[in-house]
Amino acid sequence: MESSKDPKKCSICYKNPIKYTCPRCSIRTCSLSCCLTHKKTLNCNGQRDKTSFKSLNKMNDLDLLSDYRFLEEINRQIETGKRNELGNKKKSFNELKYFQKLIQNKLKILGSIQILYLPRFSTKHKQNQMWFDKKANDIFWHIECQFFINTFYTWTITNLSTNETTLSNILKKFHNHLNETSNINDELILLKLKNFSHEQQICIYIENFGQKRKQFGKYEKRSFNTIIDLFHERIFIEYPILFISLINDENNMKEYLYKKTISN
Repeated sequence: MESSKDPKKCSICYKNPIKYTCPRCSIRTCSLSCCLTHKKTLNCNGQRDKTSFKSLNKMNDLDLLSDYRFLEEINRQIETGKRNELGNKKKSFNELKYFQKLIQNKLKILGSIQILYLPRFSTKHKQNQMWFDKKANDIFWHIECQFFINTFYTWTITNLSTNETTLSNILKKFHNHLNETSNINDELILLKLKNFSHEQQICIYIENFGQKRKQFGKYEKRSFNTIIDLFHERIFIEYPILFISLINDENNMKEYLYKKTISN
């Protein structure tokens, strides 16, 4: 019993003088066998806890060297993380460019349509959810619809395959939106929007860019079966925007768009 209390004797066998001190738990042992026994018994890995507090007056040269190496290790991990992040960004950017190219090529084949992309930091680019399904070899569309009711009510639909981009299907989904998830509190506005129910009663305008603007004007009335027909030989930026009005309100919408063009 007395030997177990002797600070100069091994803390495991209590017989031999101490030779080693565990960097983690500070248990003092006399040999390799006692050192291994203490690790197994106390579930100790024998490595100093680099983040544990140690008062300055108890620190030695080995502690200072350990702290220095710890800081170096942290710095290496930070630099590695930065390199990995940069690599991931480049990979993500390259993948984005690849799928943009697939969409551009597909649109040229389907209808001589040109899609232009804005810089990555632009709001419209961040909002764009158009994507290309390689397995289905099809574009899944992001379409913004501007319904004219004295001013524009904006509604966006996404994840539409090309065959689903018919006007009748878009109107059907818009009415489902009004009936199920609409947060419009004004009954009059809701009633006006519900009038956009039959494709024969509405007209569609798109915005022209480039040479087509000089030829047909900034806003052009178009008819279509699918979105491919609507933008045949036309250009759009990021995703299509449709300006929709009832036939008896067409002139008011044209005037509104004209004023919008002048103000811009």
